[in-house]
Amino acid sequence: MQKIKEYRKNGFIEQRQKGYYALRIRTQAGNMTTGQLRKVTELADKYAKGQVHFTTRQSVEIPWVREKDYATIRRELKDAHLLSAVCGSRMRTIVACPGASVCRYGLVDTVSLAKKLDEIFVGRELPSKTKMGISGCANSCGKPQENDIGLQGVIQPILTEGCIGCGVCSMLCKAEAVKLENDEPVFTREKCIGCGRCMNICPERAIEAKHCGYNLYIGGKIGRFPQLGVKVVEGIDENEVVSYLEAVLQAYQKLAEKGERIAEVINRRGLESFKNEIANEMKKELAVI
Repeated sequence: MQKIKEYRKNGFIEQRQKGYYALRIRTQAGNMTTGQLRKVTELADKYAKGQVHFTTRQSVEIPWVREKDYATIRRELKDAHLLSAVCGSRMRTIVACPGASVCRYGLVDTVSLAKKLDEIFVGRELPSKTKMGISGCANSCGKPQENDIGLQGVIQPILTEGCIGCGVCSMLCKAEAVKLENDEPVFTREKCIGCGRCMNICPERAIEAKHCGYNLYIGGKIGRFPQLGVKVVEGIDENEVVSYLEAVLQAYQKLAEKGERIAEVINRRGLESFKNEIANEMKKELAVI
């Protein structure tokens, strides 16, 4: 059993066929270099049956690896700077959309953030498996609401000089958060979802981001009993993200019973109890900073 735990911790997952395992390799925000991809295919040919599977969480699996090759293939992964995925009761691979680096809708640099969070959190021992998703905008391609912890890039729009009163922002705002009054757009903060659409479609570039940050969601999961995560904090600055995540995980470890995911803790203890614990842990984080 101890051997199996070690294998799972390093992304070596038993198949139904005895003696065979699927080797799971994680990415950071779904990215690999072409050299790394070539190494993956080399390993699949050398140690398995030349087959590769891309998972829904942006990892790569090589099935049909024999147990006797575990140590050797692990060394080759390390030499190639490839990262093992993790299984079991710990933080799993962090999923992220391309974000502002290439996507025209992206508001934040999800790739850099995902890499940073990967280095800090992936593999951390927790009460149960814990998944994190990052999305660069309200389109939620990184599915932040479907993960135990989710981050969603948002902006707070503000009108600057140059508006010609064309009303395009008002016509195309799906949240109906901006209305044209006296030939000027007026924003309703309570309705705004921070998607940045008004800013992107303004022909005069008269709308800018007053503030750009992340909404924080907790308690999402799929599986047999799916539920969506709930937004607990709005507009976190990027330099605050790690502190908030530490607070969430500390609250989770304090409140959870063994095997409970964040959603199940919320269902048992109540959302307000979990939020209060996050607030308490954030006070500790700020005191350290």
